[in-house]
Amino acid sequence: MSFLAWIDFDQADRDRTRRIMDLFDNEDTRDELGLGSVRDALSDIMFPGTSTIQTRLRYMLFVPWIYRQAGQHSGTVAARKEMARALEIRLIDALVRGGEQTGVIGSAAREHLKRLPSDVYWAGLLTLGIRRFQGSRDACLEASSGDADRLWAAGLPKAPEGFLEDTDFTTTFSLTEEEAGFLRDRLNSTAPESIFTQLARSGDQGQCQMIWQHPQASSWPENFRGVVHQAKVFSELMHGASLMYNLMLSEQATLMQGELNSVWQTRVSDYQTKLSDWQTSTPLSLFETWDPQVLWDYASNTIHRVAPRTKQFLETWRDLVIHSGGDTAANASARQLIRNREMLLKGVKSRFRNDGALSRWSGASGTTPLNYRWPIVNSHLKDLANAK
Repeated sequence: MSFLAWIDFDQADRDRTRRIMDLFDNEDTRDELGLGSVRDALSDIMFPGTSTIQTRLRYMLFVPWIYRQAGQHSGTVAARKEMARALEIRLIDALVRGGEQTGVIGSAAREHLKRLPSDVYWAGLLTLGIRRFQGSRDACLEASSGDADRLWAAGLPKAPEGFLEDTDFTTTFSLTEEEAGFLRDRLNSTAPESIFTQLARSGDQGQCQMIWQHPQASSWPENFRGVVHQAKVFSELMHGASLMYNLMLSEQATLMQGELNSVWQTRVSDYQTKLSDWQTSTPLSLFETWDPQVLWDYASNTIHRVAPRTKQFLETWRDLVIHSGGDTAANASARQLIRNREMLLKGVKSRFRNDGALSRWSGASGTTPLNYRWPIVNSHLKDLANAK
């Protein structure tokens, strides 16, 4: 029997588990080849305090405001907990009433919401030093009966009067200048050498699809350029592996269906085309001049452990791509490597050995290139730049 679980006091573990669970809802971004530790290590270095399940930056203030208010309740810890949840649900109504249509956590579920904004942002609040208390949300509410001011960063802006209670008050995701200044100060204090901080300082709005496409990237300090280069190479290299995986599954599904003109045959053709495009558009020199040890050194300075087998898989795939001239689809060793990797990770649930698992496959797994949370960071930067 396999299962996902977490210990309540370790919010970082909970946040990582939530991200894994979210990936099961989005086939295109699934980590089918077990590369999440490398991806998350690079993401944390470039964009600390962020996660794929965040939406808008002002939640970094909404959550402390709500927990301060709930913590001032004179009742039991259970009563404070109920109050905190009620306030988070009330926040949904306030944001919708204020005209916000996207990024509102729980806008559909409302009172049935299971993953509250505090759950989504709790780890990031600690990373950025907005939250000083290192325990769980429940423990924070219990500690609020003491010196509540010591739970949160000094200088935390005050909540707008009546921002949840007053139906005439307009609550939006727009930051005030004071709030934006506080968040920049937190970034400067906790992650002064991160790319996120650098872009936040300059008022950048991130007008690009990937961080390595940023118009100012070539002029960044060497340490920034170094980690961005590692992110680019890893994304480009493993995009080819993901396309290969999808091609091989489509081929196997075609054989299982026994229909040469089936929808699976169309997918085979699509993935062959995508792999060919990847081969054409990705210069081999990008991989030939790349030293994987630099990537492992970066990852070793984070909380994410990259397993030896993951390193071996990545380095072997890189060598096979180079030796095949990028034509991995015709390379038997490259195919065997992908097959073995997936079977190692999934065991009896491997789609290569389990027809039931293959028959339930949607036809697209992990086909989106790794972006390292850049869309989320892009949104946060715009929120900071547009503060009023």
